[in-house]
Amino acid sequence: MFIDVCKNFTHEKKMFCVFLIIHLVVWTCVGLIRTVLPTDALEGIYWGSLQDFGTPKHPPLAGWLTYLAYLPFKSDFCVYLMSQFFIIAGFIYIYRLAKKFLDENSAMLSVIILEGCWVYSYITGYYGFNPDVVLLFTLPAISFYFYDCMSENKAEDWFKMGLIVGISCLNKYQTAFLLLPMLIWACLFKRDIFKNRFFYFSVILAFLIFLPHLLWLFKYDFFPFLYFEGELTATSWYNHITAPLLFLAVNISLIASSLIIFALLKKKFNSPFKFVENYNKKDFWFLMLLGFVPLVVHLVMGLIEGGTMRPRWGFEFWFLTGIMLFYFFPVKISEQEFKFTLKSAYVVMFIIFLALGGLLSVEQNYRSRYPVAKVFGDLNSVWTEKVGTPLNYVGGYIEWTLPLTIYGDTHPKTILDTHGYKDPWIDSNDLKKSGAMIVDRTYDSTIGYVRMSCPYLSEDFVIEPVEYKFEVRNFFGFPREYTIYYFVVPPIDDK
Repeated sequence: MFIDVCKNFTHEKKMFCVFLIIHLVVWTCVGLIRTVLPTDALEGIYWGSLQDFGTPKHPPLAGWLTYLAYLPFKSDFCVYLMSQFFIIAGFIYIYRLAKKFLDENSAMLSVIILEGCWVYSYITGYYGFNPDVVLLFTLPAISFYFYDCMSENKAEDWFKMGLIVGISCLNKYQTAFLLLPMLIWACLFKRDIFKNRFFYFSVILAFLIFLPHLLWLFKYDFFPFLYFEGELTATSWYNHITAPLLFLAVNISLIASSLIIFALLKKKFNSPFKFVENYNKKDFWFLMLLGFVPLVVHLVMGLIEGGTMRPRWGFEFWFLTGIMLFYFFPVKISEQEFKFTLKSAYVVMFIIFLALGGLLSVEQNYRSRYPVAKVFGDLNSVWTEKVGTPLNYVGGYIEWTLPLTIYGDTHPKTILDTHGYKDPWIDSNDLKKSGAMIVDRTYDSTIGYVRMSCPYLSEDFVIEPVEYKFEVRNFFGFPREYTIYYFVVPPIDDK
């Protein structure tokens, strides 16, 4: 794909390819300031290592990919690099889609201006690799192939469409939020596709790819939906108003820098904000529906359910921002305009790099600078002294336990997920025979996690967590002390 973008070089195209390379290098390297991978990436490695068709939160694809990236060299760098490969692939599909609506230079700028959408930059350093990163690739690819299917109706495009939709659904359920506006558009402008055998072939292909996960959902009683139920449960009536408003505000802030770059471009070159005239009705509604319906669905969901609406649920649906700006408010792009926008994007890249890189450097946070070797060594020594067998299970606060699982010498299994639901693939009998190390933030919560993790313990079983202190040092060596608690649940053999 990258070669396809960079062939038939013009001066602007050379600058565009250089931009893609610089973006990849900068945002791959910024994550290396951390000493441990972000929690999302650690979850992915753990879930992928289980080689199952589902996880406590999502379908399995992102976990498989994270595990496969990490496995060969046990290197954090490989995970960050894969994250940016997916983002660059998404950029290329956005460019290819943009050429359906815009001239060559505007199509390239519709990608470059996305540097102002900080999800494309901070997400690698802050989240590493997760299902949202995969969507940054699959959603533009789905939109591109959907447009080709609707306009050219080639069998190979329908095959690619079914393939990428199936892959995206195997990554995250939110793919459906893009499929809905596509269905609406087809009902408005292309109803004959419902008589098209290629359409049904594409649907069947996508379904077959998703089917193993669907069977897994039935096997485990749709276990991941406990996660969404917990997230969306409202604590009070006003959450139904504040949750969607906060979601909207943060999502608008996400694209603010892109809007500013575009506004500066219009002002500097005296281009009035005049809405497009004589537009193609099908193209206009293609962008309107795919660009805004997913956001509206999120807002309606928030109004109905309330609860905690994570703003990042909407971040990956802003991939059409640049295309919509240049299509709805046309700009005649000369070499000067192109260079100005590119320089503006580099300025934004530099600012975000300083902000994120500076934050990761100075923060004394266990999430980014957890001294895993020391903590695991100390806890494993305690375990070995008390039990004498390898440590096979850890439970408690997942941000303490997952690094122990991934980086620890024995790679113990993590018992509980983020929300305290027991993972369905944990063998209760093996857990009972092996015992577990429970780690959490406070004395009382550690007791609670012991009871949740090991429900077979009798009510009169004495649980007395032990205090443990360790230091987290930032990039410059300044320390911060953390206090956690642990408890050794001994093996119990009923024989």
